[in-house]
Amino acid sequence: MDQKKEASLPLSRTDFLSATLIGIATLALYVRTLAPSLLWGDPAEFQTLSYTLGMSHPSGYMTQVVIGKLFTYIPVGNIAYRANLMSAFFGALAVAQVYLIVRLLGGRRIAAVSASMMLAFAPLFWWCALVAESYAPASGMITTVWLCVLLWRRTGNWIYLFIAGITGGISLGIHSTAGMTAASVLVTMILTARKRTDWFGATAGGLVGLALLISFFLLLDHKDPPSSIYNTVYRTNFSAMGLTESQFDTPIERFLAIFPVGHFWAFFFTATPQEIIRRLVEYLSFYPIWALVLILTGAAALFQRNWRDAFYPLIAFLLIWGFAITVEFSVYHDFYAPVAVFAYVWLGVGAGVLLDMMEKLLNRNRSGLRVATGIVSMLFIVLPFWHARNDLRPAILSGYTSFVREMHLYPIFAKDKAIHDAMKIVDRVESNAIVFTDWDKLYSYVYTAQIVNHETGISFHEVWFGNELKLSETTIAYINDNIDSRPIYFAIDVPGLEERYRVVKINDTLQRIYRK
Repeated sequence: MDQKKEASLPLSRTDFLSATLIGIATLALYVRTLAPSLLWGDPAEFQTLSYTLGMSHPSGYMTQVVIGKLFTYIPVGNIAYRANLMSAFFGALAVAQVYLIVRLLGGRRIAAVSASMMLAFAPLFWWCALVAESYAPASGMITTVWLCVLLWRRTGNWIYLFIAGITGGISLGIHSTAGMTAASVLVTMILTARKRTDWFGATAGGLVGLALLISFFLLLDHKDPPSSIYNTVYRTNFSAMGLTESQFDTPIERFLAIFPVGHFWAFFFTATPQEIIRRLVEYLSFYPIWALVLILTGAAALFQRNWRDAFYPLIAFLLIWGFAITVEFSVYHDFYAPVAVFAYVWLGVGAGVLLDMMEKLLNRNRSGLRVATGIVSMLFIVLPFWHARNDLRPAILSGYTSFVREMHLYPIFAKDKAIHDAMKIVDRVESNAIVFTDWDKLYSYVYTAQIVNHETGISFHEVWFGNELKLSETTIAYINDNIDSRPIYFAIDVPGLEERYRVVKINDTLQRIYRK
């Protein structure tokens, strides 16, 4: 390729090669430290439903489940491990695309490498790439849309907007944070799109993406396996949820129950002012001082260079980060993973600004320029590894990081602990039993029974207490309809259970109920 032609392209072959190598190296690191088997809570749900193709908890995560199904065909490890691989892949994809985004925003290659490595090694991002969760896939979708918008801005080719629209549409079935970046796309389009083909491309892509999202929902809704959230939670807890059976009859009603319109925005600023301030201080502590300086420098530099490019990350950052800071949820930390892609892109741009300033200051002394810029460039490469040294060493040598141990992210020395624990329940109940438990254990039991033991006749349900610590009316009706024909167990303590039923303790975890 001649220099003139290469200069006309927004990215060079070297950039794509560098991004690919960074992505492969990051994927290898994430696979090395990947959770090796079944987990609990939400990850166990995704591990199970990616195989059985059932609907998950609100907001449905339809795209997550359908794409996760593709990963279950990879012939390595067990089904749970394969579902974890999806997060590793999309986490590595996000890291690789951060490199490309920094380059498109005028950052130097060294700065882009430093930014992508800082993101890859950041514990709040790294852990999301190790378990079957939605935050790493959401980050991959967010960077894909942003990259496509930037490519459109640089080339004027509407096909990039079409791809961004499709990605944005299906990303609504992965996580709400991906959907929140739609505001950034809209503002960018209003400020810069002047051709009808641009608006047509974005709109057509968005419609195709939404059509795919709806088709994913209809697929999962139609299959409705015993593992679906419909059967494990909803149908036995209608009264606690303020629903009736007649309000859950049609796909539209079920879609609105799983994907409530406007529900997400109601959670902004539900945390107390004191908690918001505490989180602000906490968030700043996640970054070293030099990184904060470069992040702020990069954000300001984008406005100076091209304010239309600058609004995109700023709007998306404020929406997602603002939600994490102000929401009442105790798991607000998880939202820092998708928002990290914007912070580290700013860091990359800021690092490029610093190198540009050094060249201007040292322009008269060519030898001094080479030495100084060489030292600083080397620092930008070394610093990510230096800050991550306490995690990288055990990750490479032992296959886990220090934060995995601190967070108890997964069992390090007993990879199948969740399966073994679940077997203590699954093996003790009859093949047609009904078992009530809490959310944390629910899908580890479902996975073990249905995928490991191929026992599909055991029904597992979450005990949903609602506002009162007692069984819901729907749950009681369900129990009374089945207690004479099926054995019913509780793997969780329920206040007042003995007042309504005769309870026989099986072991420390399990108890069976009978009519009085």
